[in-house]
Amino acid sequence: MKRGDFLKTFGLGAASLPYLGKSLYQNTPTELVKPKKLKRGDTVAFTAPAGIVFDENDFTRMKEVMESMGLNVVFGEYVRERYGYFAGTDRQRARDLNRFFSDPEIDGIIAVRGGWGCARILPYIDFEAIRNNPKIYCGFSDNTTLHLALLHYCGLVSFHGPNGTSDWTDLTKDSFESILMGAEKFEYRSNSKVEMLFPGIVDGRLIGGNLTILTTSMGTDYQPDTDGAILFVEDIGEPVYKIDRMMTHLVRAGLMDKVNGFIFGKCTNCPEPGGANFPMKEVLMHHIRPLGIPAIMGADISHDPDNFTIPLGLKARLDADNGFFKLLEEPVVRGKENSPD
Repeated sequence: MKRGDFLKTFGLGAASLPYLGKSLYQNTPTELVKPKKLKRGDTVAFTAPAGIVFDENDFTRMKEVMESMGLNVVFGEYVRERYGYFAGTDRQRARDLNRFFSDPEIDGIIAVRGGWGCARILPYIDFEAIRNNPKIYCGFSDNTTLHLALLHYCGLVSFHGPNGTSDWTDLTKDSFESILMGAEKFEYRSNSKVEMLFPGIVDGRLIGGNLTILTTSMGTDYQPDTDGAILFVEDIGEPVYKIDRMMTHLVRAGLMDKVNGFIFGKCTNCPEPGGANFPMKEVLMHHIRPLGIPAIMGADISHDPDNFTIPLGLKARLDADNGFFKLLEEPVVRGKENSPD
């Protein structure tokens, strides 16, 4: 059946089709844009771009966490909506995000959680408005899609970091505050045991996120450019053979060809297999050692309680010999009153 016949048959006129923003996609920015830092008294907005938050107490807790940092809080109009396994329809979830980026009273935006659904709202996001109103966006897991899209379509530096429903441990909160409120060239030293996969020290742009979501970005127009990157990944609930399969896909698709360094955070609730299998570390070494690039595993980038806040697109240095990495530039823009002497 031809497309036109299909639309007539099912009553789908042009006006009912989703806005795909093709004109925006033809004008990919070439320069990165850093958002302004947060300061006490600023307002952060919580939005639900994907899954549902079922426990009302979670909303209370995320509000209290922000207020403990001196920040005011608002919640999206549709943040408590239910639509199947989504927090509202695709259009509703995108509407909250668009409104918060355009609203001059909102200084930063945080996802309440991940799950699944960020990719479905991309056709409805006003990337032009976001380009004109750059702000902090923070979240992880399924939010990897939004980070990659914001970087590709807007050149916006966004932040792979805690969701509203995260545990907000001391490490998680300190990283969030140091990066987004302190504008620090942060040094990421994990509480967890970090293991070296391949030695060396290297500089590169931080690119990455959830491994499953990163893999599904392959072949899309927001597929990340990893040339010269320090690629970081994490995941949850995946058996080792699936991690192997996804890493193989990244290698075969050429995503690893010109990567400068590699950081595997953690695979939360990913049990080591028994019997005739490979442990996680060995699987990672299968893929990393042939590349000969500095690499570590076990960093606090994960679905575990400790979770660093990491700016996508910015320059960093990975010291695989000593198991840490650090920013080489300030992650956010300081206000004039906060500029260093």
